[in-house]
Amino acid sequence: MPSALVGSLSCARCSRILAAAERFCTRCGAPQVAAATGAATATGAGLLAGVLPASPTRRRTAGVVDVLATILPAGALLLALVGTDPAGAVGAGLGLAVVVVLAQLALLCRTGRTLGLAVTRLRRVDVLSALPPTVTTAVRGALAPWSPHATLTADVRRGRDPLTPAMPALHVQQLGPAVVPAAPAPAEGRRAARARHDGTPEDRRGGRRQPAPHADVRLVPVSGDAIVVRGTVLVGRRPEADGPDVTVHALPDMARTLSRNHAVLEWADDLLWVTDLHTTNGTTITSPEGAVQPLVPGQRTAAATGWRVELGEREYTVTAGGPA
Repeated sequence: MPSALVGSLSCARCSRILAAAERFCTRCGAPQVAAATGAATATGAGLLAGVLPASPTRRRTAGVVDVLATILPAGALLLALVGTDPAGAVGAGLGLAVVVVLAQLALLCRTGRTLGLAVTRLRRVDVLSALPPTVTTAVRGALAPWSPHATLTADVRRGRDPLTPAMPALHVQQLGPAVVPAAPAPAEGRRAARARHDGTPEDRRGGRRQPAPHADVRLVPVSGDAIVVRGTVLVGRRPEADGPDVTVHALPDMARTLSRNHAVLEWADDLLWVTDLHTTNGTTITSPEGAVQPLVPGQRTAAATGWRVELGEREYTVTAGGPA
C-alpha cells in the first residue's frame, strides 16, 4: 500500500477538486472524512467495513477477566504448596502465571481473542490487515497503551466479525421492487385524476387502493418513549443542531453508549434514512429477516417499517406513523 497514507485532494465520489477547508463536496454533497490517526485505513471502509469498535467498558471488562485468569490459578497453586515448601510455592506460582500469560498471548495472535475477549464477545485485530495481531504488535499494545493504536478491538455482538467475509452494502433496491404506476388510459383520465386528488390512487388492473403515504414514522424502543421522525431529527446524548429545520431529540444514556450527536434520522419517500455521525459505538440497522447491517459513518442508509435501528446499545423498531 505505497500510497495509503497520502491524503486525497479530490472527492471520493465525484472526483471534484476540493479545498482544504471544505467539509462537504459542493457538487455531489458527499461528506469529506479525515483519515484515521495512526492508521492507513479507517474503520468504516476497506477490510474493516461493517466492523464496530467495542466500548471502553467492555474492553476493561475483558482486561479484568484476563488478569483474574492469570492470578487465580497462580494464587491457588501458591496456597496449596505454601505449607509444605514456601520457596517452591512462590516459584511454582510465578511459573504458572507466566505460562498462562504466554498461552493467552499465543491465543491472541492465533485467533484474535484471549479468555477475556472471548467471554465478552470481542476480537482484537490489526487495523491494516484485519487479521489477529502479531506478537510484537500485541506486546507493544499491552505495554505501551499510550502509543498510536495499531490494533482494533471489535464488538462481534453488534457488528461484523473482522475474520468473516464483509457483507455486501445495503442499497435501497434491497427493500423491495420499485413500483412504477402505469399511465391511465384516456377513458380513465378523470377517475385517475380524482384518485390522485383523494390521495389514494387506485390500481387499474385489480381495483385495489394503495395505502396512503405516512406523514411520519415512529421508532419504538423496548422500554421508554418512542421517537417520532417527521422531517429531519438529530438524536444523541446531548445533540445540538446547526439549522432551524432539524429537530433535536435527546436520549437518556446512563451507560454512555451514545455519542453527543449520534445519528440523523430522516423520513422521506416513505423510507427512514439513517446517518451515523462517526460515533464511538456505531449505529446498526436490521431487516425483518435478521440481516444485520452496521452503518458506514457519514453514509445515508435506508430502512423501512418493520426494521430495527440500534443506536449504541439502544434498540428501536420502526413502525408507521400517522397518514399524510
